Amino acid sequence: MTDPQQIPPALRGPAAQPQPTYTPPSPGWNGEPCEARRITAVVADDGTFPGYWAREFVGTRRAVVEVTYGGRTFYLDDEGGFGWTKVISGGSPRLTHSSITIDPGTIQPRGDAQADPDLPCPHEDFDAYVAVNRITASDTDPTVVGYAADIKVNCRACDEPFRWTGVPAGVSPGHPTCSVDETELRAPLRPASADPDFGMGLPGFAVRYRSGPAADEDTTQFLVDRPFRSLRKKPADEQQ
Repeated sequence: MTDPQQIPPALRGPAAQPQPTYTPPSPGWNGEPCEARRITAVVADDGTFPGYWAREFVGTRRAVVEVTYGGRTFYLDDEGGFGWTKVISGGSPRLTHSSITIDPGTIQPRGDAQADPDLPCPHEDFDAYVAVNRITASDTDPTVVGYAADIKVNCRACDEPFRWTGVPAGVSPGHPTCSVDETELRAPLRPASADPDFGMGLPGFAVRYRSGPAADEDTTQFLVDRPFRSLRKKPADEQQ
């Protein structure tokens, strides 16, 4: 077998880059840290409210989030992922949730704890983390000049991040872009009532890749701190 170190640098392939690890947000409740875990459990009757919303599910197993906060433990329904979304968003009262009563003796950990470790994760359930940003003119001027959504998706069972396909890396006010590792989509937004060019004057940057003569050469080019729409080089007949 040929020693890779004996291959001339010009003939080597690009150096393998370590893949970043995605760390989900820490759970919280009412803006304070809490303990939370995703489980499944059999629904029980709460025995208090005649109109208990989950009575029709009593005796069935559902996805649940167990939250421990302020010295007490309670449970949120998570069949649609809304319970987990709330706790990883800080547990703000602005986000709705559905409390649920369970049989504590039926709790089972959710995810790949019961999966065959010799098989890859089937990626059947997902979590999406969405942050919508209001972009202001400056630190001292609160005028909103643009909006952007940052979106990440990962497998609920194994936490593997998903990559966005066919999206250029960088930031642009004119079209969606992604992070360098392709795990975060950065999408500009505008209110439906706004003009089509709303936010188009904002700066951005592009990331360009090119093959270098050696594997250890920096092959990434960043164009930064310039309005994105001005990055195109003008043809000679347009230059003054």
